[in-house]
Amino acid sequence: MSDAEEQSYALLNGERNFLFPTRNFYIPEIDINLQKVSSLKDLFHLKALTRVIRAPIVKNIVAARVINLRSLESLRNARRSLEFVCYKDQDSGMFTIDPQHSIRVDLSYEIRELKKDTYYLEHGEDYFIDYISQFYNDFERHVLNGIEFLDSLHFNCFITDRDGTTNNYCGHYRSSIQPIYNAVFLSRFASQCTQNPIFITSAPLKDFGIVDVSVNPENVFIYAASKGREFLDCNGEEHRAFIDPSKQERLSLLARKIGQLEHTPEFEKFFYIGSGFQIKFGQLTLARQDVFNSIAEDESQEVLNTVGTIVRELDPEGDIFRINDTGRDIEVVLTVDGQNDRRDFDKGDGLKYIDSCLNLHLDKGPHLVCGDTSSDVPMLEAVLTFSDDVYAIFVTRDPDLAQRVRRLCPHTLIVPTPDILLSILGLSALTIKKKPARKAPGLFL
Repeated sequence: MSDAEEQSYALLNGERNFLFPTRNFYIPEIDINLQKVSSLKDLFHLKALTRVIRAPIVKNIVAARVINLRSLESLRNARRSLEFVCYKDQDSGMFTIDPQHSIRVDLSYEIRELKKDTYYLEHGEDYFIDYISQFYNDFERHVLNGIEFLDSLHFNCFITDRDGTTNNYCGHYRSSIQPIYNAVFLSRFASQCTQNPIFITSAPLKDFGIVDVSVNPENVFIYAASKGREFLDCNGEEHRAFIDPSKQERLSLLARKIGQLEHTPEFEKFFYIGSGFQIKFGQLTLARQDVFNSIAEDESQEVLNTVGTIVRELDPEGDIFRINDTGRDIEVVLTVDGQNDRRDFDKGDGLKYIDSCLNLHLDKGPHLVCGDTSSDVPMLEAVLTFSDDVYAIFVTRDPDLAQRVRRLCPHTLIVPTPDILLSILGLSALTIKKKPARKAPGLFL
């Protein structure tokens, strides 16, 4: 019997031993069944499992391979497990921290992104774009404007923030696992349209950081964390900027003192909302509010005042630390020497450090910078010191921020949501003209 006859026989008889290539086909190591989710520990464990499922799916999609149906069912089960919590306990929405304490939790991000992922896998990209368009006013207009704005350009550097820019805000950083559609759109744009795609975030790099919540394929992005003080290059090599040992020792002492607040009943909740408590390279962060504004303003202000008091006790002259209050997070950052005095390390400094290690050729545009808050503006300012061939897309509804970015960069586009930015990037990559660009191994062949 010939190979063709054998394959026809197998198909006709319902056998699954098809003669299709399976080399490099990625299958998740686990399945997700329906689970009881009653604590934050349960939630974070379930979301970590979805990362194990999502990452191989993304690899298969970008390499034009089929999707494992068991993986799709695992994501459905994760979604159903969370939906059951909402339906059962929608009035209180309380999760336990430990046997004595509980906290109100909004699971809308987790459920919404799992719904999007399952729809994307079930119906394909064309129908998915139609699906998400119903959630946003003027979606089509924004996306078409964005595609025209990018004009099929190949960018030297694509420099972007994560949370609020390319990823919808989540109430808990540990739970903000990157969705599949998000990774496919971003990886496609990074691989097809850019030479140096870089995430620069305030979050840590690892344990628990941007690497732990991302499902992009390897060797696509440079992941820069702690505002760029540490980063993982496309070859998987880690880099860390120099920090004065005496300052690092003082930061470690500060981390221990702030960490003790977790054992104080009135402050315990701040370690479980939003960014939680993150010890980064050269800085630390404690959340004081989440994206849902679930914390009373007087309580949020009290933790801000308490952290400020601790910082002043350790640094009465203000030479070592700077406190940045974003409204949601309290950031305590080690200072760096400026032209006239000491100042805090920002994402512009981080980009310059990355350039010093990797030689990004920042003097050669075009470059694309994406952000959503004022803390992302230094990235744009830093690039503009090297070249004026710079484009910016900011995700914001703040007219003051939009005006500030436009004044800095004439080539600026303002969009209202991360999903609109993602759609612009993902669809722009499909219209790109055939020019040489960096391609990660095995992607979009």
